[in-house]
Amino acid sequence: MAFWMKKKIKLLIISTLLIINLSSSAYAIPVGPIKNLFLELIEKAPTFFDDLFKRGKNADEVITNNTSKNLDDMKLTLREQKIIFKKVSKETHNFHLDETLNKSNIEIGLKHGVRVAKVGVKKAGKISENLIDLFDFDYFIDEKEFLISPYILASWTGKIYRISNYFNKPKLDDKMLLVCKNENEIFYFTIILNNKDDINRAYLTNYKFIKTFTKNFTKQELLVLYDEDDLKIMSTKPLAINEYPTDYFIIHKNQFFKHTLYTDPNTIIGANKNIRFEKNFTDKCYKAIKNGLM
Repeated sequence: MAFWMKKKIKLLIISTLLIINLSSSAYAIPVGPIKNLFLELIEKAPTFFDDLFKRGKNADEVITNNTSKNLDDMKLTLREQKIIFKKVSKETHNFHLDETLNKSNIEIGLKHGVRVAKVGVKKAGKISENLIDLFDFDYFIDEKEFLISPYILASWTGKIYRISNYFNKPKLDDKMLLVCKNENEIFYFTIILNNKDDINRAYLTNYKFIKTFTKNFTKQELLVLYDEDDLKIMSTKPLAINEYPTDYFIIHKNQFFKHTLYTDPNTIIGANKNIRFEKNFTDKCYKAIKNGLM
């Protein structure tokens, strides 16, 4: 009985998708988010029914809870997308996404200020343990160790993107454009994973303030200082050899985003490992898709 009910529900969802598609050709309905919601329901159907029948839950309760959460997420995403597109045009958004997905890793690096000599370090064989062989700094370094160097991860893998229930949907991409927003700022981050000819890299691609001007950010490569299942911390490069970074960008596996200024990495890591989240937070990171946010 459970098997046939699963099939019927899936057929109902697919039929609804077809109706939405047909309707959208006649009326100006924003069907993208609705289609995504139904596709997610199809994807989650096996888990949904296992949970329902194994635990003996009431079907109405399970359906209501899941639908309500998805609709709340969709409404929040659409609201945030509207705010973002007032500052970053849809055309600019799509341009950044196209460059991320279709440009070579070397081209992406060059556009973010990385010299060719620093990109493709795996081609020469073993990755150097000397950070100045891997990263460009705006000052001369003749020593392997400097103030920030103990925290820099050269061989990070992007654990948070692999573990998160959001960032690896519908699949884990080798290249991602993330759009991260807090109350006053919008950041576009380009993430390069599974890099065959180079170390994985993270870039700050675009920045806009929403209400109050804070500072200018140019396109630049970022350092990754923490890379675990629940938390990723990136930073700008220090302005001097004996200084810590001025800006830190924190992403949690539940999409929570934080931009923090002027402190040492230990303080940042400690504060965010034990953070308590508000129930409905709006400071979030989203995966960019064409014409919007996932």
